[in-house]
Amino acid sequence: MTDDQIRLVQSSFARVFARKADLTERFYLHLFQELPESRRLFKGDFPAQKEMFASMLAATVRGMSDAKNFRALGRSLARSHARFNLNHADLKKAARALQTALSDVMGDGLSPEETTAWNEAVAQLMEMLAAPA
Repeated sequence: MTDDQIRLVQSSFARVFARKADLTERFYLHLFQELPESRRLFKGDFPAQKEMFASMLAATVRGMSDAKNFRALGRSLARSHARFNLNHADLKKAARALQTALSDVMGDGLSPEETTAWNEAVAQLMEMLAAPA
């Protein structure tokens, strides 16, 4: 990601996070459409899972401007998701689910440049998850 893209994601984050309930709802809806088998991974307190996802997203956005901390966060996420044995195709589907959820929720609330930056950020996040922990 470029520095400009990082700034665009971070400067638009408050608008996105203000809609976090809708975003997480739409993300899991799209995730389960893209990866129906992933539904079995989410047992128990699903509202808590949605909050964890929103917190992870917030931490990721906050950490983007410090490359060292961003890589450390990526390694931590890769370790915590390793038990799910997600492959590159699964992670591309998860990225598409998040990108589609952002589009659903934000609509015209993000500029085309912000949308491109968010899509790149999501793709980069999924690449970090695919990296060996």
